[in-house]
Amino acid sequence: MAYDPNWPRWVQASVADHFKVAATAQQYPALVEGIDERTTEFMESTNRLEIRVNGPFIREMSKDYWQFLVDANILIFSHMGGASPNAYVGTEMAGYMAQAASQSIPIYKYGTGVDDDQSLIGCLTLRPGKDESIRVYHFGEINREDRMRQYGVDISLEMTICL
Repeated sequence: MAYDPNWPRWVQASVADHFKVAATAQQYPALVEGIDERTTEFMESTNRLEIRVNGPFIREMSKDYWQFLVDANILIFSHMGGASPNAYVGTEMAGYMAQAASQSIPIYKYGTGVDDDQSLIGCLTLRPGKDESIRVYHFGEINREDRMRQYGVDISLEMTICL
């Protein structure tokens, strides 16, 4: 079977949904870059995160055997001394997102088109290799006046499917 032009959309929608559900479960305001709007309420949130999905990078390994490589990054904003006196809120947020990354991420045929039957096509898992599959960064205080800190969680994932 040939490359399916829906694969990128299904992968991006499924990965974004996975991380947004994980953020919402912890009551973190979250948006998916390029999909959700940056409302005033969101931008004024003491602690919030933005989800970005890069890829999939797809190649046919052999006839009808496809490899998908996906990178996701989550940018976290945490106001030091905001609603919570806990200076580690941003680090805790990063930990919850890293935990969500450690789970298999199901890829569904999301959408409303004729090919979008919501069925499962496979699951992304952490990409093995010499580089870490989950990386947590602390960028520090980006604005001394507002005491806003930034953190990042970068995730490398993969999936293979055989058609």
